[in-house]
Formats: sequence, structure tokens, C-alpha cells
Amino acid sequence: MVAILGVMLASCETSPTEPRIAPLVKPNPAPSVVLETPQPSAKPTTPLGQVTRIAIGDLFAKQQSGEVLIYDVRPAFYYKFGRIQGAINWPKSQFSPQLAAREIEIQNAKASGKSIVLYCTDLACPDAREVASRLAKVGHSTQVLEGGWEAWKAGGLPTE
Repeated sequence: MVAILGVMLASCETSPTEPRIAPLVKPNPAPSVVLETPQPSAKPTTPLGQVTRIAIGDLFAKQQSGEVLIYDVRPAFYYKFGRIQGAINWPKSQFSPQLAAREIEIQNAKASGKSIVLYCTDLACPDAREVASRLAKVGHSTQVLEGGWEAWKAGGLPTE
């Protein structure tokens, strides 16, 4: 069996003096016309917003001069027991359901040159940073209050 296989392989080889014959190549057919179906236009990409921090003193100055829209992202239960004066409650758990309604507030605030500031309970609370990140994804730059509600209250600043 091995001998037969060797003979078959040897018969396929050409000697170095024999010219090699190129395989027959068929010419390419005429290019076919492809009609492109129109693709739905992609949504324009929204530039991402920035998330920065704001110190208590800077927020106080902006609050006193009316240059800020403040969102308290703590649950409504905590908001009812005290909040930064003028803050609007927008709990993290209500971000998606309220986004469309809040969009008008945010657009109006930005149009009038106001900053958007969010806060939660304290430095350890991630809610303000999370909501700020979500707002950044839809194109809104925001600031997160350093120290949150606890720092504001401890500073003896205006509350409701």
C-alpha cells in the first residue's frame, strides 16, 4: 500500500526541466449591479457631559446668587426631613422615569447660565456620582457637592 502511494505521488511531480502548466483561470464575470438599500440615518451622537466636584463654599455662593439648579438625589423620605434650600428632589431610583420631565428644567437652567449640582448624604454616598454619570451620558455637565447633605448641614448653611 505504501509503495502504491509513493508511486502515485511520484507521478504527480514534474521534473525541473519540464515547464509547469498554469491552471486554467476563468475570467471574472462582469460585475453585477448591487442596489444599496437606504440605511436609516444614525442618530447623531450626543457629546458626553463632564462630571466635576464643587466645594461647599462655591455652591453656597452660586446658590445665593441664583446661578445653580440643585438636585437632591436622596430618597424622598430623607428629603422631607431636611434639604439644601431650593433643592429639588430627584431620587436616584426615579432617574429614568423622571428624566424626560427634568430635561426641560435642565435645558432652561443651562440656557440661563446656571450650573447643575447634585448631592446625596455624605462623601460615602455614591448616588450623586451615579446620577451625574447618567446625566453626562446624555450630554449634561454636572457637579457633585463634596461632602453632600451632611457637610452642608454641618457648615450651618441655609436648609429647608
